[in-house]
Amino acid sequence: MNNQHSFSIWLTFAVIVVGLGSLFLLGAQPGAMVTLAEQVATVQEQEGVAAGQALAATATALPALLELANAVPAPTATPSPTPVPPLVLPNVPVPEGGQVYLLTPNRAEAVGWAKAGDEAPNHFGDYNIYAGVYEGRQHIGAIQFDLSSIPPGSPILYADLTLTGLANDWLGLEGEWQAQLLQSWMDQDWNTRNFHWLARVDSGALLLEPTLPATELQIGRQNTLSLPPAGLTLLEARLFTGRVSFRLFGPASGDDNLFAWDSGFGIRTIGRGPVLRIVTGGPAPAVAPLSPTPDYVVITLTPTDANALLAQAAQRLTATAEAPPNTAGVTPEPTVTPTPFPPNWVTPVIMVNTPVPENGATAVWQAQVATAQAIVNGTPTATPPNVWTATSTPLPPPPTPTPLIVAYELLTPTSTPSVTPEALPDLLRGKLLFYSDRNGGKDLMVMDPDGSNVALWTGGAPGWIYAQATRFEAVAPGGRYQVVVSSEQISNLQLWALDLVAGTRQQLTYFKAIAYDPVWSPAGNPIAFVSADPGNDEIFTVNADGSGLTRLTNNQWEWDKHPSWSPDGNQLVFWSNRETQRKQIWIMNADGSNPRNLSNNEYNDWDPVWVK
Repeated sequence: MNNQHSFSIWLTFAVIVVGLGSLFLLGAQPGAMVTLAEQVATVQEQEGVAAGQALAATATALPALLELANAVPAPTATPSPTPVPPLVLPNVPVPEGGQVYLLTPNRAEAVGWAKAGDEAPNHFGDYNIYAGVYEGRQHIGAIQFDLSSIPPGSPILYADLTLTGLANDWLGLEGEWQAQLLQSWMDQDWNTRNFHWLARVDSGALLLEPTLPATELQIGRQNTLSLPPAGLTLLEARLFTGRVSFRLFGPASGDDNLFAWDSGFGIRTIGRGPVLRIVTGGPAPAVAPLSPTPDYVVITLTPTDANALLAQAAQRLTATAEAPPNTAGVTPEPTVTPTPFPPNWVTPVIMVNTPVPENGATAVWQAQVATAQAIVNGTPTATPPNVWTATSTPLPPPPTPTPLIVAYELLTPTSTPSVTPEALPDLLRGKLLFYSDRNGGKDLMVMDPDGSNVALWTGGAPGWIYAQATRFEAVAPGGRYQVVVSSEQISNLQLWALDLVAGTRQQLTYFKAIAYDPVWSPAGNPIAFVSADPGNDEIFTVNADGSGLTRLTNNQWEWDKHPSWSPDGNQLVFWSNRETQRKQIWIMNADGSNPRNLSNNEYNDWDPVWVK
């Protein structure tokens, strides 16, 4: 073998090695054997027997190499996403002038589940809505909807709740599942609701129909449950508070029997979260009606009769007169923390305008006088729901109205009850409303757009006032168009523009992540909103036709949320945890320039709305 032949052989080996490497990377094909066999024959003719024998030896070992190469999986195409199942609802007649609203939870924290004996208060924000029992622990699903897009006073003719099955890994063969409308006081502080509150019998107001047996629960199947006529009246009252909540429950004990519906949020959602359909019978009245009187439950420890309040007053007077003084050094008896009552349960407080009697005889005489006066003249109606008076003395002239706004530095722990106003007070126009934990809870605060004159709102039910202020945030000037958040026919929540007159809709955003918190500029364009598409929550704007998508904020991990336009459309107020790592109220120009912190304090302030 000469040098030329040796070079040819080594060159041939190099070609084979490169070819084998390609086989490993691309996946060997059956035709490769034929090609290499032809190369062996060619080299034998051109370079001699020795070279051909070397190549033949390599070709002999090739089948084993090809088998190894074929064992390496070839790259596969990324599977296309599972299409969102279409929303199929029962046919319901809509009268002329009526309106159909399709509502979905507007935030992940509005839907989820809780279980008995869990260390976590709840699992709101999960992609599952579990209901049933697993490992001996009951699970209850929870859903809350925002009703602020429906004008208060709208007559509701029909309503139903549609749920789409997501997981049945622990579903048994028997059992029943139900959905229940919750009491209005459960709508408050929804994020803190745990299993205790969701499981209480008195938390429920009314069952939806029908009851679902295990055979009706399947992955991808849509279960529609309707509200009976009594529930429609309750739902109309919720239009004044702007929220309504439901719970889902199944078997509470026994063997594992658990089912999950899709929440519409999270990494494993199929994009078909709960849908609340509400059919109204026509437009709301031009003048918003008065909000309903809150429903209070009076708790008494003794049977009541026509003069029960006076009897209790007499007993308290006598007991006060005869009670011995406290003895120092006496060890108090241990107390047991009672189960908390719902917010609308009140214990009557008997108020008297007379001093505490000095002895038993005086107490008896005062009680007799109070009883006689009540029998003759009746008992005056008191303003606070849990306060009664045991005297018929004419009420004094009304006190000077309590200011609707109390300066923050003058706050005291005692709040003054007040009446819900009929309409949004003019004094709030142009101011900022927001929630704060400055007093250790969740209080509604007010301040000027420059951050000054921070005050506590005491002029009415905070939830009602806030709902009124945000009621038309997503509606275009003129009222014909509205922007909504929906996942219908798509994989996640995006913005849609609705033509309320023509009944048409147009998708505005196409993010991979959700888009939410939309607000329509009073100037007509654009629409500001929040999306998690960058990996964290940022504020964007888009025109009403879907054009002009613009990102206004840019952070590393911080959140910018809940934008609200100024009345002239030149600025946006929002909350952010940038710089301070606490929720603070920020303001910026409509193009995102000149952002600045209005709150600038050591507390948390969030969810601002610029009152228009």
